[in-house]
Amino acid sequence: MDKTTLPAHLQKRIEELWGRESSYWEDELYSAEALTNLEYRTVLERSFSLDPLGPLPPGLPDISP
Repeated sequence: MDKTTLPAHLQKRIEELWGRESSYWEDELYSAEALTNLEYRTVLERSFSLDPLGPLPPGLPDISP
């Protein structure tokens, strides 16, 4: 993982997410910390190769061509 200027508690949280189910990573994207700290959100997305826009909510049709 790249060296960042994230606080230690956020670095530890990312390390705790490794080895867990993908739903844990996706849920973390919507945590208060990820929504208010853009650097943390960016590191999460990069660390777990997540789509920055996230998946479509259930029930919405996929409008891909």
